[in-house]
Amino acid sequence: MMHLQVLFSALVGFAGLGSAQTADTPEIVLGRLNSRVDSLLKKEPPALFAWHLRSLNALAMSEYSKLGIQSVTPLRRASVDRTKEFVDYVGVIEKGLERDRSNPDDCLKNGRSALILARASATDGSLQYMMVDLPKNWDPKKEYPLVVALHGSGPDNPLAYPSFAFGPMPAPKPDATPGASDGMIHLTPWGRGNRSWRGDAENDLWEAISLLKTFCKLDPDRWYISGHSSGADGTWAIAQHTPDLWAAVGIQSGSMLEGRPEWGLIPNMSYLPVYFLIGEKDALPYRVPDMKEAYKIMSKLGDDTKLSILPGVGHYPLTDEGLNNQMAWMVAHARKRPNQFTFTIDQSAHPGVWGITVPFQQIHRRLLMQPWPSFECKIDGQDVHIKTKHIKELRLNLGKSGLQMAGDIRVWVNGKTVHDGPVPSETIRVDKV
Repeated sequence: MMHLQVLFSALVGFAGLGSAQTADTPEIVLGRLNSRVDSLLKKEPPALFAWHLRSLNALAMSEYSKLGIQSVTPLRRASVDRTKEFVDYVGVIEKGLERDRSNPDDCLKNGRSALILARASATDGSLQYMMVDLPKNWDPKKEYPLVVALHGSGPDNPLAYPSFAFGPMPAPKPDATPGASDGMIHLTPWGRGNRSWRGDAENDLWEAISLLKTFCKLDPDRWYISGHSSGADGTWAIAQHTPDLWAAVGIQSGSMLEGRPEWGLIPNMSYLPVYFLIGEKDALPYRVPDMKEAYKIMSKLGDDTKLSILPGVGHYPLTDEGLNNQMAWMVAHARKRPNQFTFTIDQSAHPGVWGITVPFQQIHRRLLMQPWPSFECKIDGQDVHIKTKHIKELRLNLGKSGLQMAGDIRVWVNGKTVHDGPVPSETIRVDKV
C-alpha cells in the first residue's frame, strides 16, 4: 500500500508529519489514520475488513485533496469550516480504530460495528461508499433479509456518516430485547449528499446492492426499504418504480415531492405494504399533509398500509418506539406477486416489473416523452392476460425470477396467444404488440 505521506507531498508539498505543531491539522490526523490502517493491514485481516480499512483511508484522502481547491458557494462552506470538519471527522475515525474499532470480529461475527466499503462508481468513476451491518454470527453461505435505510438531508461531507458510526462502542447487553430486524443485513448507502436519491444518487443504491450481493446472500422475498425526510421522498419515488423488489416500505417524515399523485405512478405500487410515520408537529412544508394524503391514496388502492402520527414530535428525531413499531410491521411482510397489477413506465431505467418489460435502445434517467407506456397483467390460475398501451415490443420472463409461473401456462397479449405450454427457460420476445 502506498503510504499517504508520499501523496501528501505530491498534493501540497508537505515535507513531513513530524513537525512541532501542537494543534491537529488535516495532515496530522490523516497521517495518524494512515499509520493506524497500515498497522492493522500488516496483521492480514479478513478480506472484507481489509477492504473496510482501505476504504476509510481512500475516503479521507479524497476529501483531503479537495481542501485546497474549494470555492465558497451557497452549497459549500468556507474553507476554514471545511478544514475543521475534516479534522473532526477523521480524528473520530482514527481514535475509533485505536480504541475499539480494530477487531474484525466486531464487523464480521459479533454484529457490533458497521463495515464502510468504498468503490469506484460504475456511473462516473467517482469514489462512493456504503455502510453494511452484518448480523451476529453472520454466515456468508446463508440467505438473509435485507433492510435498506436511505439517509435524509444532512452533512454533505462523505466522511460524516462513517464518523458518526465510529463513536465509542456501547457495551453489549446480554439481556437486551432483540430488535425486529436483528438477524438481518442492514445497508446504508451514501446518496452523494443531499440529492433526495434521484438521478446518480439512485444509481448508487443499485450499485450498492449489486456490490453487497458479491459477498452476501439475500432472501429475494424479504427486502425492506425505508428513509427519513428527503430519504423518505426518495423511498416513495423508488417504490413507485420498483414495487416488485420490496416486501414492505417505511416512510419517515416524508412527502410526495418526488412522486406526485398527478404523475400517475402511485398505482404502480398498489399492492406494496407502506407504513407512514411522522411527527405531529413536523413543521417542514408539505410533510404532514402529504403523509395523510398518501395514506388515503394507498388505502383507496386497496393496499396494506398504516399511518402513525407521533403526538408532540417534530421532524427529527422520531421516537424509538415509533421507529421500532414501524420496523416490526414492515418485517412481518414477505414479497408476494399479485394476481393483478398495472405498471406505467416514465423512464427507461425502470422498464417493467415481474418479468414484463419494454426494451429500450438506450438506458437513461430522463423522463420518456408522453404518453407513457403502460401495461396491465391479470393472472387466473395458469392463464396470463396482458393488455398494453403505447407499447410496440415486450419481453416476458415467465419463470422464477420474473412472473413466478410454473407448469403449463397460457399467455395472451392484447388478446393474441403468445405462449401455450411449459414455462420457458428463456425470455419470450413479443415484437409486434
